[in-house]
Amino acid sequence: MNAPTLTRRGFTQGLGGMVLAFTLDPGELLAQGAAARLPGSLNNNRSLQAWIGIGGDGNATVYTGKVELGQGILTALWQIAAEELDLPLSRVHIFSADTALSPDEGQTAGSQSIENSGTALRLACAEVRGMLVDLAAAKLAVPAGSLTVADGVISTADRLKVTYAELASQLDLAKEATGKVAPKLASAHKIVGQSTPRVDLALPGSSRDRAPP
Repeated sequence: MNAPTLTRRGFTQGLGGMVLAFTLDPGELLAQGAAARLPGSLNNNRSLQAWIGIGGDGNATVYTGKVELGQGILTALWQIAAEELDLPLSRVHIFSADTALSPDEGQTAGSQSIENSGTALRLACAEVRGMLVDLAAAKLAVPAGSLTVADGVISTADRLKVTYAELASQLDLAKEATGKVAPKLASAHKIVGQSTPRVDLALPGSSRDRAPP
């Protein structure tokens, strides 16, 4: 039996064929639907309902995988959520680190809790607020951009109103966050940056010491 003759030209042609067979264009992968990375803990916990729920009373329950270790983390996250939802703090309950309910955020580590969980809550709550505004716009037959929101009430310039409570049953949070809804500018903040009693120092039996329904 004669061994096949392999020339340099034949070898390089074969090598070129292998390179073409195993090269993937990153742009092509994105075009095929590869999920874009989301900021903070939102990337590994993409479902909006993992972070927030709006009850029939228009109040919100927000969830975090971080725990309070005496650093005031839960209070800061509570303020962030209330700010982006345009709800008073009294109407937002924060629920912390329950393995059955909370998003999996790994360990609690100082300032990274605000960077990761705070970013996720900020974007998720901003997106939910935007969804509520869109529902209100459809109900009131006005452009979403013409509406204002305060204390869970969405209003038109001529004082037509609809509340979060009225829209809660239409709100579908069983979907992934997009991370594309812009949160408030710092100049518009009314809750974040203000002094408020800490969640972890609330008296037993207070509204901030109850589990969500």
